[in-house]
Amino acid sequence: MTDVLSVISAPPVTVERSRTIGEAAQKMDRHGVGALLITDDSGHLVGIVTDRDIVLRGVARGIPMEASIDRLMTTEVFTLSADVELAHAYEVFRDHALRRLPVLDGDRIVGVLSADDLLIRDARRIEGLVRPLAQEVIARHRRTPVGAGGIAHAGDGVIASRRLVRAHPGDTLVIHGRTLGRPDRFGEILEVRSPSGDPPFLVSWSDSDHVSFTYPGPDAEVRPRGEKETATTGGRAGNGS
Repeated sequence: MTDVLSVISAPPVTVERSRTIGEAAQKMDRHGVGALLITDDSGHLVGIVTDRDIVLRGVARGIPMEASIDRLMTTEVFTLSADVELAHAYEVFRDHALRRLPVLDGDRIVGVLSADDLLIRDARRIEGLVRPLAQEVIARHRRTPVGAGGIAHAGDGVIASRRLVRAHPGDTLVIHGRTLGRPDRFGEILEVRSPSGDPPFLVSWSDSDHVSFTYPGPDAEVRPRGEKETATTGGRAGNGS
């Protein structure tokens, strides 16, 4: 059995309901989080506030930063017990379209499970399945003679030369869209889960507000940090198909 505490990536960040909106926003900034758990004087959970709540419920409506944070909080909070099976957490996220779930041990706050935690866990499991296959593809390719133009001949067939994309945080991932008649897509690589720099990569895409894990395909190119977008597109690398 896998419980929810086993996949939580960071401790909970709380703030007392009497604190001001400004103080809550500063605490979000210091801890690099997008949500705060709101507690009463006894440390019991009474609500949750996200950065979106501060903008839409607070700033957009002219509520002063000196007002207490509990004016913006959501009070009907879905929670999970610390010993609940992870499969149940998937169901709650699916059924209620939530991004975060506070985790409680009785009345005590012990963590916050996010949808990102589940995505990261699943990405690691997929990586564990894909890595041996990718290594086998590389091994087969290295055993296959390569002719002119980087084309490897295997028996009576012809396959394209291929290698895995490797990257570091801060590099730029470019998805070339020429074959589909689309513009190239750029994203900053925020996180690389493998110590060797192999996919998946956590990418912040420049054409949207989305951040997502991705396994680059054959039309992908990694440009080292600091390299200009006008650099040549030679040396593309893909993970094969």
